[in-house]
Amino acid sequence: MIFNGHTHDTLAQIDEVSMSQIMTMYADGVVGNFQILTVLGQLTAGVFNYIRPANSPDYKLAKILGVAYDYIIPPASPEMKKQAANDALKAFMMSAPGFSEDLFKAQNG
Repeated sequence: MIFNGHTHDTLAQIDEVSMSQIMTMYADGVVGNFQILTVLGQLTAGVFNYIRPANSPDYKLAKILGVAYDYIIPPASPEMKKQAANDALKAFMMSAPGFSEDLFKAQNG
């Protein structure tokens, strides 16, 4: 990791769990191959979905990448999912004619 700009001091500051995860990612070839895995996975999913029979389930990127999927796209926490839903709702409401954000502000008193 020194070649990535770390020093011996910064490496010593990394906790054992994080270092173990980093070592696993290096050993699995995920670090440095993020874009390659993503593009090839999406390409594979697209080709497989194109040639699959109409009545069969579609191929998902998570199924194609297997255990590497969680490295690339970590599972969202419940708070992140709730925030994404709120953002989507707000974006939808903002597209309405005459929308005013004042309607969503808390009233004091």
